[in-house]
Amino acid sequence: MHKRDLLLRQFEEFGKFLAVIIGYKNQENYNEVSKYINEGVLKYCDISIEEIEQLEKENLIIFLIQEKKLTDEQLKMLADLLYENGINYLNTFSNQEATTQSCFIKAQLLYNFVNQNATLPYSLDTHYKLEAIKEFLK
Repeated sequence: MHKRDLLLRQFEEFGKFLAVIIGYKNQENYNEVSKYINEGVLKYCDISIEEIEQLEKENLIIFLIQEKKLTDEQLKMLADLLYENGINYLNTFSNQEATTQSCFIKAQLLYNFVNQNATLPYSLDTHYKLEAIKEFLK
Protein backbone atom coordinates (compact mmCIF):
# COMPACT_ATOMS: atom_id res chain seq x y z
CA MET A 1 0.00 0.00 0.00
CA HIS A 2 2.87 2.37 0.79
CA LYS A 3 4.40 1.81 -2.64
CA ARG A 4 1.09 2.66 -4.31
CA ASP A 5 0.76 5.86 -2.25
CA LEU A 6 4.33 6.83 -3.14
CA LEU A 7 3.67 6.22 -6.84
CA LEU A 8 0.44 8.18 -6.71
CA ARG A 9 2.20 11.10 -5.05
CA GLN A 10 5.03 10.91 -7.57
CA PHE A 11 2.59 11.00 -10.51
CA GLU A 12 0.68 13.89 -8.96
CA GLU A 13 3.90 15.84 -8.51
CA PHE A 14 4.95 15.02 -12.06
CA GLY A 15 1.54 16.14 -13.35
CA LYS A 16 1.99 19.50 -11.65
CA PHE A 17 5.47 19.72 -13.13
CA LEU A 18 4.09 19.09 -16.64
CA ALA A 19 1.43 21.74 -16.02
CA VAL A 20 4.18 24.30 -15.43
CA ILE A 21 5.82 23.28 -18.71
CA ILE A 22 2.50 23.59 -20.55
CA GLY A 23 1.96 27.01 -18.99
CA TYR A 24 5.30 28.21 -20.33
CA LYS A 25 4.47 26.68 -23.72
CA ASN A 26 1.18 28.58 -23.82
CA GLN A 27 3.08 31.79 -23.04
CA GLU A 28 5.54 30.86 -25.82
CA ASN A 29 8.39 31.08 -23.30
CA TYR A 30 10.38 28.28 -24.92
CA ASN A 31 13.61 28.95 -23.03
CA GLU A 32 11.80 28.26 -19.75
CA VAL A 33 10.23 25.14 -21.26
CA SER A 34 13.70 23.88 -22.17
CA LYS A 35 15.05 24.72 -18.72
CA TYR A 36 12.20 22.89 -16.95
CA ILE A 37 12.49 19.84 -19.21
CA ASN A 38 16.20 19.62 -18.43
CA GLU A 39 15.49 19.94 -14.69
CA GLY A 40 12.71 17.35 -14.91
CA VAL A 41 14.81 14.74 -16.66
CA LEU A 42 17.49 15.16 -14.02
CA LYS A 43 15.04 15.21 -11.10
CA TYR A 44 12.78 12.33 -12.12
CA CYS A 45 15.22 10.11 -14.01
CA ASP A 46 18.63 11.00 -12.56
CA ILE A 47 20.15 11.54 -15.99
CA SER A 48 20.86 14.65 -18.03
CA ILE A 49 19.01 15.52 -21.22
CA GLU A 50 22.39 15.83 -22.95
CA GLU A 51 23.23 12.24 -22.00
CA ILE A 52 19.89 11.05 -23.39
CA GLU A 53 20.39 13.02 -26.61
CA GLN A 54 23.83 11.44 -27.12
CA LEU A 55 22.59 7.87 -26.70
CA GLU A 56 21.98 5.86 -29.84
CA LYS A 57 18.37 4.70 -30.09
CA GLU A 58 19.50 1.05 -30.31
CA ASN A 59 21.10 1.29 -26.85
CA LEU A 60 18.56 3.55 -25.18
CA ILE A 61 16.31 1.09 -23.36
CA ILE A 62 19.07 -1.31 -22.34
CA PHE A 63 21.12 1.58 -20.95
CA LEU A 64 18.19 3.08 -19.05
CA ILE A 65 17.13 -0.24 -17.52
CA GLN A 66 20.46 -1.92 -16.88
CA GLU A 67 22.79 1.01 -16.22
CA LYS A 68 20.46 3.66 -14.81
CA LYS A 69 18.00 1.17 -13.26
CA LEU A 70 14.96 3.28 -14.19
CA THR A 71 11.56 1.97 -13.15
CA ASP A 72 8.54 1.67 -15.44
CA GLU A 73 7.22 4.91 -14.02
CA GLN A 74 10.49 6.72 -14.67
CA LEU A 75 10.61 5.40 -18.24
CA LYS A 76 7.11 6.78 -18.81
CA MET A 77 8.10 10.13 -17.31
CA LEU A 78 11.21 10.26 -19.47
CA ALA A 79 9.13 9.49 -22.55
CA ASP A 80 6.77 12.35 -21.64
CA LEU A 81 9.68 14.74 -21.17
CA LEU A 82 11.31 13.68 -24.45
CA TYR A 83 8.00 14.21 -26.21
CA GLU A 84 7.70 17.70 -24.73
CA ASN A 85 11.33 18.39 -25.64
CA GLY A 86 10.60 17.38 -29.24
CA ILE A 87 7.60 19.72 -29.32
CA ASN A 88 9.77 22.48 -27.88
CA TYR A 89 12.42 21.95 -30.56
CA LEU A 90 9.68 21.93 -33.18
CA ASN A 91 8.40 25.30 -31.95
CA THR A 92 11.73 27.04 -31.51
CA PHE A 93 14.53 25.63 -33.61
CA SER A 94 13.60 25.11 -37.23
CA ASN A 95 17.21 24.18 -38.03
CA GLN A 96 17.24 21.38 -35.43
CA GLU A 97 15.12 18.84 -37.30
CA ALA A 98 17.50 15.95 -36.55
CA THR A 99 17.38 16.68 -32.81
CA THR A 100 13.61 17.07 -32.91
CA GLN A 101 13.25 13.77 -34.74
CA SER A 102 15.63 12.07 -32.30
CA CYS A 103 13.52 13.22 -29.32
CA PHE A 104 10.36 11.87 -30.93
CA ILE A 105 11.97 8.56 -31.91
CA LYS A 106 13.32 8.01 -28.39
CA ALA A 107 9.98 8.96 -26.83
CA GLN A 108 8.25 6.53 -29.19
CA LEU A 109 10.65 3.73 -28.25
CA LEU A 110 10.05 4.34 -24.56
CA TYR A 111 6.25 4.59 -24.90
CA ASN A 112 6.15 1.35 -26.90
CA PHE A 113 8.40 -0.41 -24.40
CA VAL A 114 6.27 0.74 -21.47
CA ASN A 115 3.04 -0.26 -23.25
CA GLN A 116 4.38 -3.75 -24.02
CA ASN A 117 6.42 -4.55 -20.91
CA ALA A 118 5.41 -2.41 -17.97
CA THR A 119 2.81 -2.97 -15.32
CA LEU A 120 1.38 0.51 -15.72
CA PRO A 121 -2.28 0.92 -16.67
CA TYR A 122 -3.20 1.77 -20.25
CA SER A 123 -2.99 5.50 -20.90
CA LEU A 124 -5.01 7.41 -23.48
CA ASP A 125 -2.49 10.23 -23.16
CA THR A 126 0.27 7.87 -24.28
CA HIS A 127 -1.90 6.62 -27.14
CA TYR A 128 -2.48 10.15 -28.44
CA LYS A 129 1.17 11.08 -28.07
CA LEU A 130 2.19 8.00 -30.05
CA GLU A 131 -0.26 8.98 -32.79
CA ALA A 132 1.17 12.51 -32.87
CA ILE A 133 4.71 11.14 -33.05
CA LYS A 134 3.75 8.90 -35.99
CA GLU A 135 2.37 11.92 -37.82
CA PHE A 136 5.50 13.92 -37.22
CA LEU A 137 7.84 11.13 -38.31
CA LYS A 138 6.06 10.55 -41.64
